[in-house]
Amino acid sequence: MIRLANWYFLLLIPFTIYVFFIKKKNTAMKFSSVKILQSSGMKKTIKHRIGRYIIGLGIILLIVGMARPQLINRSNLSSKKGIDIAMVLDVSGSMESVDFKPNRLEVAKDTIENFVEERPSDRTALIIFGGTAYTRIPLTLDHNILKESLDDISTKSVNQDGTAIGMALSVGLNRLKKSDSESKIMILVTDGDNNAGAINPNTAANLAKELGIKVYTIGVGTDKDIFPVKDIFGNVRYQQFEGGLNEELLKEIAETTGGQYYRAKDSKTLSNIFSNINELEKTKFNKDDFTQYNELAFNLIKLALVLLLVGIFLERYYFIQIP
Repeated sequence: MIRLANWYFLLLIPFTIYVFFIKKKNTAMKFSSVKILQSSGMKKTIKHRIGRYIIGLGIILLIVGMARPQLINRSNLSSKKGIDIAMVLDVSGSMESVDFKPNRLEVAKDTIENFVEERPSDRTALIIFGGTAYTRIPLTLDHNILKESLDDISTKSVNQDGTAIGMALSVGLNRLKKSDSESKIMILVTDGDNNAGAINPNTAANLAKELGIKVYTIGVGTDKDIFPVKDIFGNVRYQQFEGGLNEELLKEIAETTGGQYYRAKDSKTLSNIFSNINELEKTKFNKDDFTQYNELAFNLIKLALVLLLVGIFLERYYFIQIP
């Protein structure tokens, strides 16, 4: 796309066309009679006007150059500011409860994987915990590695049984505290109560608040823990136990850090919860629009000067003008 910065100079073009291409020129050489020149073979032909036309064309190009034609380049620069996320997943034995199909842990893993796929610009870490906690995958943009690691996780991935929520939060904080991201969050998925580890969950929550890290807590499971048990004849029966989820603790952690607490009693609700968090924690996009103008006038002026020199030479020195 081209624009003219000083378009009003184009108003001179009709005048130039009139002077050089329409108006008849006065005789340049005065003779009492031109018959002598004509008898010698010098006749008035179109080639004697070439110089004048070239001069006119050169002046028109100069006028167009003065109008400053510019080639417009519009560009959009978009940059993404990702969020650093620590996924904190409970892998204690109670996560094998089959009130979710096939069990709580497998549903949680699938839901986390889908969540990660929808956030390609965010660095994500994976922390798992039972009676202790450790970082399975540090903050990374390589989500394929994270998903592969998720697939391998089981309740045997942590060799100490129990639910060390405070320790899990602390490990997550260690992963996020050195991050230079403007937004840092943790998502804690558990079905139990803090009954292991040396770190109090409330202490970890207060530290998260000081560091500006929000914690979203998700309590998974129904009010009953259900486990399949085979009898001596090989038949599968299901035993039910009272669930051990401490909702009050999870609510307190979320409120302290500015996050939210959710309860998921089925797989669909769990998926909806992650969708809700996905909407709340949007990746920021910085979009800069700019327009670049490339001046075309200089090349036109150069060409016009060349035409003027050629035209003046032809007009004044090469062709003898015949009236």
